[in-house]
Amino acid sequence: MLLVDLLILFILAWLALSVAYVVRRRRAALQEARWAAHARALPEGGHVIELVKPGEPSQTVRRISGDLDWDALGTELAEGMAEAEARAATLNSVQR
Repeated sequence: MLLVDLLILFILAWLALSVAYVVRRRRAALQEARWAAHARALPEGGHVIELVKPGEPSQTVRRISGDLDWDALGTELAEGMAEAEARAATLNSVQR
């Protein structure tokens, strides 16, 4: 009977330590996370370029209309991503 009690105690201690380790690693990962530029399509048409970072709300950099032709869309996406990457670099340099 003592062996069963020790086994249960060991399992509970192992689970508690595992949860604590996962929580600590998650906090460390959030602190080390960096801003990144991200482009996504909108359901109603068009695109949005934003800065994303785990644990933080996204920041919209530019909205692009869905009415553009391919050349204009490519130009707008490239310019928007360049602007977003520059802002992400600035935010990441201030973070450290």
